[in-house]
Amino acid sequence: MEQVTQPIKTAVVGLGMMGNSQIRNCLWKLPDFEITAICDPFLPNLSACEALFAEKSKPVACYRDHREMLKEADCDLVVVVSPDYTHEQIACDCLNAGKHVRLEKPLATTLRGCRNVRDAHAASGKILQIGLELRYAAPTRKMREWLPRLGKVKMLTCNEFRPPFLPKRGAIDNWITQKRYSGGTLLEKNCHHFDLFNWFAASRPARVFASGDNRVIYADTDVLDNAFVTVEYENGMRAMLSLCLFAPKKAPGSTLNELEFGMLGDCGRLEMRGDDVFVWDRADGAEERWHYARQNFEAHSDDILPSMVELADCIRTGREPVTGIREGIDSALVSFAAERSAEEQRIVTIHELEEESGLRFLV
Repeated sequence: MEQVTQPIKTAVVGLGMMGNSQIRNCLWKLPDFEITAICDPFLPNLSACEALFAEKSKPVACYRDHREMLKEADCDLVVVVSPDYTHEQIACDCLNAGKHVRLEKPLATTLRGCRNVRDAHAASGKILQIGLELRYAAPTRKMREWLPRLGKVKMLTCNEFRPPFLPKRGAIDNWITQKRYSGGTLLEKNCHHFDLFNWFAASRPARVFASGDNRVIYADTDVLDNAFVTVEYENGMRAMLSLCLFAPKKAPGSTLNELEFGMLGDCGRLEMRGDDVFVWDRADGAEERWHYARQNFEAHSDDILPSMVELADCIRTGREPVTGIREGIDSALVSFAAERSAEEQRIVTIHELEEESGLRFLV
């Protein structure tokens, strides 16, 4: 007789736009998960989400304090989709309480915070998945599949030209434009892209140089609204990020892309433009195009969904996620180096941050 797999009892902490979307577009769509509790200290978010469960006739326990939830709620997994400045404390509390955790990126907003989450995870023996969903996205997976066609890869590029951050409502409004709460734009916004650099380079980054300012739309804040970041890897690869947070919004039917990613090798060239992937052969000039027919454009749902499928399997088998603690630390180290480089106008080495924090970049 085939054994019936019971759903994983899940709590969700953080019920803003991203948390609400992950409930509707991911967790509710997967029979692997049963949401037993929701939590948010910001009452409008909690009330709106409670109403959503009532509308679907789904029972759920509601909390405003995650510590109370951990004591009372029946859950084995906590999905943390709260503001960045809360990640460290909530993740550590959940791991210390013996819960598996899916933690939105970034791992934490400080080096010390990353170390604290690492230590809590190591002591817990539980699964920790970081929400670096671009590794699970169909277009980047296609780039990974076609990577051998480039020969020896030398250059990586990422262009993110997008409108400003969406306003954030909560206990601290617009925390995302305050560095003490977000860790800075290059951590909050671009740890995704530094994670892809690390993934494709498959090498330790040696040096990071960044240049940027906030003189266009964020002049009254302390976060960047534009920047260039160069990352030099020990294997000779170089990666370049171009960021703009005051670009036009992509209109329906427009040829503009908010995100583009590219790689160049001695045998060819590979590019991702939105949901299209192109490869060119250097020898004969042949071009091939692949298109991903995205089903859901809300809050990266199509990319998060496969990561949650993997998460369920990891919890049941004990294997490590593709985006685990190691990837969370590595993407954060490059991000912190970029933030420091832009602020101090100098090259920052990864070794410098490792010595300072006790964290280690692992290939």
